[in-house]
Amino acid sequence: MKNFLLIIIFTCWATQTFAQEDNFKTEHYLGFTGGETFTKVRFHPNIIESYLLGNSMGIVYRLISEPHIGFQAEVNMTQKGWKEDSIGYSRRLNYITIPIMTHINLGKKAVRFTLNLGPEIGFKLSEDEKFSDPSTSQPGGFGNREFFGQPINAKIDLLFTVGMGMEYHLKNGSAFALEGRGFYSLPNIFDNKTYSYSLSQSNGLQVKLAYIFQLKKKVKK
Repeated sequence: MKNFLLIIIFTCWATQTFAQEDNFKTEHYLGFTGGETFTKVRFHPNIIESYLLGNSMGIVYRLISEPHIGFQAEVNMTQKGWKEDSIGYSRRLNYITIPIMTHINLGKKAVRFTLNLGPEIGFKLSEDEKFSDPSTSQPGGFGNREFFGQPINAKIDLLFTVGMGMEYHLKNGSAFALEGRGFYSLPNIFDNKTYSYSLSQSNGLQVKLAYIFQLKKKVKK
């Protein structure tokens, strides 16, 4: 929780740093976003994993209230999890995620480079385990894990997210955006008092494509 508060403080500081300019036309955007996620879980003791491929889609709202800076909020359906190829196991976690990020952009013409960063909260909806060999799920079987068949303990996920990308703005006020993001979860998904893993934190990458359109313009006095 301490780290989460530091993230919020840093986000507020970044917002103030890039502000201050008169007669700026406030920009409001609304749009849709979708993409792919590549996720793992950081276990300690270590588990050999590979990235689990998932989907992400949702809606985005952006307010540019100062030159080159504003904030961006999203509501997404996001899939995370991990897989262990050596034992033919994977677990997919489905979340509603809500990132609230500082948005920074460079460029005033059609092409803009963007930076989004800030905290994110996720609410777990469901999860699904898959075994390529059913015998793996049996106690005493090869590669059996103590969490097989058990739901994760953390129903709410707190993350820090950073994304960098590029946008192409059209003359009608809309834009196409391509962004790569990295995220890291703060809580353990499994209780370290119940399981032998002292760490079990989600982390991963996202590749996102968005279409946004400008709602209105307002001149600041």
